[in-house]
Amino acid sequence: MALETGIFIGLFLLGIGAIMLAVIIYNFTRQLLVNTVVGFAALLLINFLADLIGLPALKIAISFASVAVTAVLGLAGVGLLILLNLVGIHV
Repeated sequence: MALETGIFIGLFLLGIGAIMLAVIIYNFTRQLLVNTVVGFAALLLINFLADLIGLPALKIAISFASVAVTAVLGLAGVGLLILLNLVGIHV
């Protein structure tokens, strides 16, 4: 009887741990997705405004590297790309 109770408690705790892990992964993925979408929107908006205003120094080339930086870092990546672009490093 004690062995079955121990197995039941162990499986119950394992299930709770799996649910907690799933919730953590879901929240991280959702946050990363939102940050990426906001970053891409900012990248497109900055390029549009750079063309509209006539500031070619702010225009960021859409390349694999710039998309990867924006996808991983979001708005911070766009800021990094702007700073790199202003100092003459074109990604």
